[in-house]
Amino acid sequence: AISTCTHVLHFHDFFATGTTKEQEHDQKWQSQETPAVPEGPTTLPVGPAPPPPIRSIHGLGMADGLWQYYRDVSLECRREMDHSDPRHKAIPPSFVNPFPLDENSGNSNSNSSSGSKTGSSSSSRSSFGYPTSIFKVMSRDDGHLYCLRRLDNVRSVSYKIATAVTERWTTAQTVTTGAPLVEHPGIVRFYRMFLSNRAVFCIHEYVPACRTLRERFLDVNAGGGMPFPEQLIWSCITQLTSAIRAVHGASLACRTLQLNHILCSTPNWSWNDGDMSRLRLRINCIGIVDALEFEARKGLAELQREDMIDLGHLILSFATGNEITRRNCDIGRLDVYLIQNFSRQLHALVMSLLRPVNPPSIADVSSAIAGRVFDELDAGHAMVDRSNATLASEYESGRALRLLLKFGFVNERPEFAMNRRWSESGDCYVLKLFRDYVFHQADGTGRPIMDLGHVITCMNKLDAAEDEKIVLASRDGKSLLVVSYADVAHCLDTAFNELCSGSVSRFNHGGS
Repeated sequence: AISTCTHVLHFHDFFATGTTKEQEHDQKWQSQETPAVPEGPTTLPVGPAPPPPIRSIHGLGMADGLWQYYRDVSLECRREMDHSDPRHKAIPPSFVNPFPLDENSGNSNSNSSSGSKTGSSSSSRSSFGYPTSIFKVMSRDDGHLYCLRRLDNVRSVSYKIATAVTERWTTAQTVTTGAPLVEHPGIVRFYRMFLSNRAVFCIHEYVPACRTLRERFLDVNAGGGMPFPEQLIWSCITQLTSAIRAVHGASLACRTLQLNHILCSTPNWSWNDGDMSRLRLRINCIGIVDALEFEARKGLAELQREDMIDLGHLILSFATGNEITRRNCDIGRLDVYLIQNFSRQLHALVMSLLRPVNPPSIADVSSAIAGRVFDELDAGHAMVDRSNATLASEYESGRALRLLLKFGFVNERPEFAMNRRWSESGDCYVLKLFRDYVFHQADGTGRPIMDLGHVITCMNKLDAAEDEKIVLASRDGKSLLVVSYADVAHCLDTAFNELCSGSVSRFNHGGS
């Protein structure tokens, strides 16, 4: 059974700003004088009666901040370059609708990790040492969005190397679950690498509305450059350790544990209330260094040790608010800074990772932070609970949308205006009267009644096909029909299915 809305919702509340009608009502109610308490035993309520249950339409959907975030994500996914842009020539023909993701394009999505701040429209030299262009593209094969990275002037990567790297990463599995490694939530999925037009192309997952850690937190020009609180540092360590553990367990190495290669996809509004549970880190650009340095023949143990040292530098960057690399890492001064500002556990972990000889393995780090993992687990469960609550509210909106779309297709089609079966009798006539019953209510003087509670209640009962009877009246008042919501639902399905059976595709009919 589907519950129905029992609250009165006023249409103008949907557009209300500032003080809502509910707040004004509460203030007016609270300003009234409390009546005197009667003497002796009484069954009468003491004090003012509670206000009637008036709610705003905003209470039926997701929070405004979350709605704005997903709206920005949707707009980000739909951005495209101008058709006259010469950069279209850099895109392989199997991809369409490109949009540049380079930092110099002014886009907030930094799947690019290029590190360039120039204003040039040509390819910029990325952190990998080659001219690089990054685009959001749509595949002609499946219609999905991808991040396409083009590297020019690369002579060390052959077709055989690109195929070997692709097979190595796409077939690797996690040791604990046996799931594909590229599906790990802490890794930006790597799809394939190929050569075309004398360039190397890498296809990764497209993560909309994301920024690199360097941009989000350590870019002074963007308001960054502040040390992280320790709670946030442990959250980052836990997520990165989980991803590194999966990669090392598959006998691979990340090799991109730098601030400009780690994506942070977090709604900006969630930080206003200090909520850390929405922080999401993903290691980006996996597989690229493997291809560019394929001939280096470094041992796996050496590459994994470098990952652990890079993890230590990342933690120092979080703690200091400045990017720490092997070139500017002053161990002595940073040691004193950590002792003065952070816990012993964090200090001991960082110092052990920065040991030039025999740093701890990812298994050792996992054991050392085991107690902190529960904090991240609790935050994740809390986030899931909030997401489920939001999903439940949006489910109601989706139900109503499907019904309204059917009504929009069926009601008063102009091509059937002369067909009495569609206009004045049959299923469509019942639907026409039901539409007036739901949306065109009026009082005795003819003024419209804008009662969203009535609309939502009717939509819920129609979707549930309840047996409750209602009276439908024609606009001239000469015809009255007594029908149930189940009858209306049957009429709607029948009319819509009949319409679909006789429809044609606009593409088959010569539409544009």
